[in-house]
Amino acid sequence: MIAASTKHLNSTLREKPKMSSGRPPPDRDHGASWRDRLAEARKRSVDHSQPLSGKEIAELDHAAASLDVSSPQDCALFWSGKDILTHVPLDENLEGGPKWWDKLAPLDARIFRELGLGVTVEDTPCGQYILGLGLNFSPDDPLAVVQRKAWDVVSVRFAEAARGRVEILVEGAWEEGVFRSVEFGALLTNRKVTCINGLDRLLLPQRAEDAFPIMRRWNVERSRLYLEFLNTAPDATPHERATAFDDHREVQLFFEQDFFTRLGPNRELPALPPAVLAATDRTRDVGAWKYSAVWRALVRSGAPA
Repeated sequence: MIAASTKHLNSTLREKPKMSSGRPPPDRDHGASWRDRLAEARKRSVDHSQPLSGKEIAELDHAAASLDVSSPQDCALFWSGKDILTHVPLDENLEGGPKWWDKLAPLDARIFRELGLGVTVEDTPCGQYILGLGLNFSPDDPLAVVQRKAWDVVSVRFAEAARGRVEILVEGAWEEGVFRSVEFGALLTNRKVTCINGLDRLLLPQRAEDAFPIMRRWNVERSRLYLEFLNTAPDATPHERATAFDDHREVQLFFEQDFFTRLGPNRELPALPPAVLAATDRTRDVGAWKYSAVWRALVRSGAPA
């Protein structure tokens, strides 16, 4: 039964996240944990939730609509996409059965969360409450629609509550996913949001379907500008520059994959609107995101001995 114990959640004080000094730095090598992710995916594919009663559905809807979804100023972080189809079967005993889709976007988001550079909807009291219910319905179960509706409500509220600079990790995001279908539009019309991925929000169209390709193209340009910054920064290490180059190529390749019909005859990327092309990354101005000392220290810590 869903027990809505919400008073202490709504009263939680939300402060800007800080990295724990007693915890080892997060690991960007997602390959080290693939076995654990596969085991979890296999478990979720067979371990489905029990049906919810009408009362429990009502409690879920109430929690999604009322619990705290606020984030600190300049800290809201959104993630979606980077689902990688593997050739690994979810059920090794079922010939021709479904394969494992590895999900990398939440792993990328976790790094920024652990560094204190972002807060996701899962970190809010509302997100924590719903995650704690452990809901996991089969895609063909009608209750999967109920679960998705709850997350849609929570996600829109999280986007509407964001303030200042926000970051989105959306390479490979599906059109029907929560971010592109509900969150992005709410961000674009949120007047409290100043910039998205360092780009002034007012430079983007207000319609999500028009803004998303521009945003993704800006992400390529943004990663290029960061690489350019490191190539001229006297304190940048060779490992930092190599890592930034790899990250830039990944962002560009995801763009080419997702928007291949927009590429030129020789795979040229589409031009950005002049105002966007002339824009600066506003996170650089304030030493935030990858320009922050904590991010650069993390990358340096991963350099080969």
